[in-house]
Amino acid sequence: MSIRNNFNYIKDEFSNDGHLLENTLKLERLYKKYKYIIWLFFVVFIFGSIIYFMYSTYTEHNVQKYSNIYTKLISDSNNSKLRDELKSGNKRLYELFILQQALKNGNLSEFEELKDSKDDLISSFASYYIGSFERDISILKSVNQYTLGDLSKLQQAFLLINDNKINEAKLILGEIPQESNLGEFAKILTHFTVTKSNE
Repeated sequence: MSIRNNFNYIKDEFSNDGHLLENTLKLERLYKKYKYIIWLFFVVFIFGSIIYFMYSTYTEHNVQKYSNIYTKLISDSNNSKLRDELKSGNKRLYELFILQQALKNGNLSEFEELKDSKDDLISSFASYYIGSFERDISILKSVNQYTLGDLSKLQQAFLLINDNKINEAKLILGEIPQESNLGEFAKILTHFTVTKSNE
């Protein structure tokens, strides 16, 4: 009985080894058929990983470099060499620095420089401040509605009220939604128009 069991065991082992050998031969045929595609995929993967790592390192280096320049410029804003380096390397950070300096100094020419910025937020801030300083409603109307639109409308209404154009101011204040953060200010200014028109 034990010889028969041993024989069956050996027979099963040969059968399993046969299946393993058969699968190995199929895998080898598959490899031979597609080996160039497999190696190409492998090389592209390795090459892509290296390029991604190098690009990430380069980007991180530039972020650190221009962040350090910006920090130095905050403390020494008259350093023209650092200004030029920041302007040529990171235009958006340079515009942010100019905006910060313009807000600090109230320099209208710096706001003029930023009015045509490609960054919507910076150009909106610059246009808003130019319109406010010059008391120019047409410039305030050009402010991007998604960034400073309601604040610009509030400023327009205030300027119109000062010029005794109460009806125009009410129309502009009516455009500010009640859900807006400035909705309560618009409501107060609307009430002010009522008292102003009664004078």
